[in-house]
Amino acid sequence: MIKNFIYLDEQKLYSFSSQLFEGITEYFLNQQGCEHTEEEAQKGKFTSGRVIADVVKEAASSTTKKFLHDHAFNLFEAELLKNDLLLDVSSKDITFDEICLSNKSFIRIRSKGKFVDISEIQQLFIHFNEIGKAIATSLMSDELQELDKLLAINKNSKEAKELQSQLNKAVRENIAESQLCLPKVILDGLDTIIEQFFGSKLVYFKQVINNVEYSSCMDPQHLRESIQAICKKYARKTAKEFVVIATICHSHNTQDSDVKELPEDSTLLSHLVGLAENLYEIEQIFGSKGENEIIIEPIAIYTEL
Repeated sequence: MIKNFIYLDEQKLYSFSSQLFEGITEYFLNQQGCEHTEEEAQKGKFTSGRVIADVVKEAASSTTKKFLHDHAFNLFEAELLKNDLLLDVSSKDITFDEICLSNKSFIRIRSKGKFVDISEIQQLFIHFNEIGKAIATSLMSDELQELDKLLAINKNSKEAKELQSQLNKAVRENIAESQLCLPKVILDGLDTIIEQFFGSKLVYFKQVINNVEYSSCMDPQHLRESIQAICKKYARKTAKEFVVIATICHSHNTQDSDVKELPEDSTLLSHLVGLAENLYEIEQIFGSKGENEIIIEPIAIYTEL
């Protein structure tokens, strides 16, 4: 099966591979110091490990050789399967509790999903009123063209001024009726909350199987192309199934906040620790994990051809 990668975290791939194949790093460093030697310092799973090390070495010399990373991932995924380290939840029979109790180190999800670009949503709020006015104005193109004709003839004519006034009033009414405008104080507040509690640089990929929601937190620098291009090609809510290989960050055992009143003679550090606890409580209000949600850290996201 050929993979079409949209996301690949090379650093995590090679970090996990160096541990899984027992010696890639050592082999790689030795080869750096002696290009022509045939001696191998690697122990354990020799063949695949050497191939991975060769890939790391070659990829380090040219960032354009992404196909080398892809080949390294295929070897890594095959080794996970061989060692029974991968929990495949593509089946709709696996429950949330079974996933939480699983001792597998890695997880694979195959399903349709949706992309959530926090930065894009933040920009939507920043320009919300401008976008609302643009939409309301676009619905009156005929009237605006007529106004341009009148202004071209005589911009000070009574007819032009009356039509201008009517159109301004109509735009305001359209905006109000369609709720395409919000007070600036609300938009500023939403921008602050998103920036503080969600991180404007994160992109999420959400998948649901058997009422369990899997949330991949993606770092945009590991995307193969811009999230805008990906959404245009596959749609924001994808029609195509995507495969995610990841590690589980947070599934259950969420801690409660423990905000306490401190004595007057408490140290500054104690107050800072207390503020961190308050911050955690606020974070749970705005962005707590869902009851059947599993937060995962993706290594790769791809479609199969």
